[in-house]
Amino acid sequence: MIFLYRLLSPLLLSLLPLLALFSPKLAATLRWRREFSSRPLPSVGNPESPGFWIHAASAGELEQARPLIEDIRRRLPSARILLSLGSISARPAKDQVEGCNHVIPLPADRPGRMRSLIQSFRPRAILIVKWDLWPHMLLESHRAGVPVFLLGAVLSPRSGRARWPTRLLYLRLHNLLEWVDAVSEEDGQVFLDLGLPPSRLYVSGDPRFDRVLSRIQERLPHALMDVPPFEQCLLAGSTWPVEENLILDAYAAISREFPSSRLFLVPHEPTESALQRLEEAARERGFPVSRLSRSTGLEAGALLLGDVKGQLSELYSQAEIAYVGGGFTSGVHSVLEAAAQGIPLLFGPGIDRAVEARGLLEAGAAYMVCSGEDLKSHWRELLGNRPLRNSMGNRARRFTEAGSGASQRSLEHLYHRLNLPDKSREKV
Repeated sequence: MIFLYRLLSPLLLSLLPLLALFSPKLAATLRWRREFSSRPLPSVGNPESPGFWIHAASAGELEQARPLIEDIRRRLPSARILLSLGSISARPAKDQVEGCNHVIPLPADRPGRMRSLIQSFRPRAILIVKWDLWPHMLLESHRAGVPVFLLGAVLSPRSGRARWPTRLLYLRLHNLLEWVDAVSEEDGQVFLDLGLPPSRLYVSGDPRFDRVLSRIQERLPHALMDVPPFEQCLLAGSTWPVEENLILDAYAAISREFPSSRLFLVPHEPTESALQRLEEAARERGFPVSRLSRSTGLEAGALLLGDVKGQLSELYSQAEIAYVGGGFTSGVHSVLEAAAQGIPLLFGPGIDRAVEARGLLEAGAAYMVCSGEDLKSHWRELLGNRPLRNSMGNRARRFTEAGSGASQRSLEHLYHRLNLPDKSREKV
């Protein structure tokens, strides 16, 4: 399968500009790659300082990479850190990440390009967050004797990587990994089934729990940070068109029963066309609507549209009840950001691959919504019962706190495997 990939990958890469005509995100990513390709490759710098190449596929993985970058910088102040990003969606967030010597788009997976980057930067190790494995990246690092670690790793048995014929490729790739740090025993077992030797598997838990809790402590700036939390505020985050009409219809009824309630809706893709469509839909249902970038107020019975990217985690702090989108499409999005804020959660039925959503249901911190009537019923129950809201919110917060600690366990195991000293503890 590796041979087939090496044979076909040049053709597939040559087709990307054509596919980009139908995908603005892909087109932007390719432009970013072209910008980088015209610049010199990141060099070795001080060869006495250990180099780490950290790769995050997108914005979510970048969030998980931040504690890793911060801890390496604390432990090894002179370390050289190269951060590569797979998607243009992570580019705006990179400016909030401190401690990296270089931030680049991941080059196209060509053997010569990957070889040149490894030879130029000469990393001590390559650290990939969560899942984004590329064949030539792993093959060239293996040839250069550079160990590759997969951290916070996830792999469902229903994933395309675990099914025929793609599993043939990953059977080979997993054997090139020095070590996999899986988020659960279940994920770890799938890696073992796909060729990873048991001696290279470690299960530390999910570092996302640590990151969402640390974001609250950091008090990152957001559009409403100087505004007190809204009373009776329903926040629907990361929503898709298929569920937005259901949400608006339910709120049209709820706002009549609870005139002081408010709805804050943050689409997963807040494009101009999506925002205009939602504005028109709100007006058709008879309630006022405004955009976050133009107003920090949220009057009773009104809809506020979140049109500012990258702030949803912080915006959950403004709400008393959260609805997390995606459950009526390919699967519910991350529920941890809302749970960490200590508020009750609602989401659609697509939770097969959402371990945390299932855990919150079992903990009594969330409700599953299968229809518009379900949504109205649960909103009505929660808005009319503050003790229930508080109880479910406390359970959500305790669930998040109980899952913390994975980042430090993973890092300590990584340092042990690499036999790295802790320079931060040495006397000056």
